[in-house]
Amino acid sequence: MGIYKPATAEEAYGPSFASGLDSIDGHDHSGAPNKGKKIDTNGIEDGAITPEKLSNEILAEATLETTDATPTEIDSIPVAESSAIMVKGQLITLRDDATECAWGTFEAGFRRPTSGSVTAVGANIVNLVDDSSGTPNFQLVADTTNEAVSLQCIGEAGKNFDWHITYNVVQQPEP
Repeated sequence: MGIYKPATAEEAYGPSFASGLDSIDGHDHSGAPNKGKKIDTNGIEDGAITPEKLSNEILAEATLETTDATPTEIDSIPVAESSAIMVKGQLITLRDDATECAWGTFEAGFRRPTSGSVTAVGANIVNLVDDSSGTPNFQLVADTTNEAVSLQCIGEAGKNFDWHITYNVVQQPEP
């Protein structure tokens, strides 16, 4: 929102009023004295502000616990017909007793033709660094049943790992 503020030579009101106009244009709802009306936690309904409502190019995040070496979905990204997406993110996982850890980055591309199924474009790029005695891993898989990209964590047999990922999605054409 913008408000017309006369230049100094056009002054039609005092400096305190001009300062108020600056606050209207620049407030961020963080509270008094000049940041607008504070919006507390109860002022926004849970789940009301989501990447889907703002932009899929904003970071999304998900968490998961694995207890074995079976690929387990941490999140899923639908792929619309006649579109392509690129997923890029980062991850960290920590064994429940904090004796082992893995971290890294991932990126992959997928497309879905008209009247067709989602398919990977090339290979996933997953860069993982770990100090585990096994091999915790991460993968992005074309899920043709749900026409989505399945983001999957792979823990280790007999170990509990807590996973945290953040990622963004760029889509063409834009939704």
